[in-house]
Amino acid sequence: MTADEHYYGFEISVDEAAYLIDHIDLGGPLPDVLALYTPITSPELGPRWNTLQHERLTERGILTPTGALPEVANLLRDLARADETLAVRITPLNIPDTMLRIAIGRHDNRFVYAARTRDLVLAQPVPAADWPDAATKVLDTQLGTAPPAPLSAPVQLSADDVNQLATHPPQTITDLLIDYGIPEHDAQILNTASHPEVATELTAARRHNGTTRRGKTAVTVLDTPQGRIIAWPHTGPDQRVWITYAEGAPHRLATGVQMLFEQLTEHAL
Repeated sequence: MTADEHYYGFEISVDEAAYLIDHIDLGGPLPDVLALYTPITSPELGPRWNTLQHERLTERGILTPTGALPEVANLLRDLARADETLAVRITPLNIPDTMLRIAIGRHDNRFVYAARTRDLVLAQPVPAADWPDAATKVLDTQLGTAPPAPLSAPVQLSADDVNQLATHPPQTITDLLIDYGIPEHDAQILNTASHPEVATELTAARRHNGTTRRGKTAVTVLDTPQGRIIAWPHTGPDQRVWITYAEGAPHRLATGVQMLFEQLTEHAL
């Protein structure tokens, strides 16, 4: 690995990442979603573990005699000092105990992200102009693209109705949705959202004057046999929380991501 004006990021083990962030002055912690912590709980094991990680990172060219490669350190600092962060959790529901954790950060109008599996950490810059662009590029890479579910129109349900539907068995959901006035075609598609193959949750946070404000709602991307569905919550004129379900097209994701950061602004007023 060499310093290069076209820097594409790095991939290392979780242990190497935990060691690295403890040996770089990041100016703040990395986003909690990454859950990167030193795994050593016994002090006598620490020196040997530290030596092993240092040797591996040196072999990779990430650590040099003068410290961490500048591109690596700067990327991690941008993420740790991000003014705004999008936390992403991708869960394939047919694979037990598996989650892909992602943090996308914006610092001084630069976007970067880190993705963590059980064993590996990948960190890269994101060539993006704004949050919808950054979120789309990262999800296209880490989640993959999928055809939008063929909903005839966006469907709105109150959060209370969604919670009530969750108490019923899947085979009854379609009829219950029809009772809410939803066309049968759309009701059948929405029923698949109650048991998706992959569920992705996005939440936002903003840092200002040393204080981090975290959003209380999430955008959800649901990959189903009928295609991709995107759901986002919002407060209606009746002050109730409503959830909109729409086809998983890029402009719907953009709407959901913009909503997350708009809510942070509203709650700060």
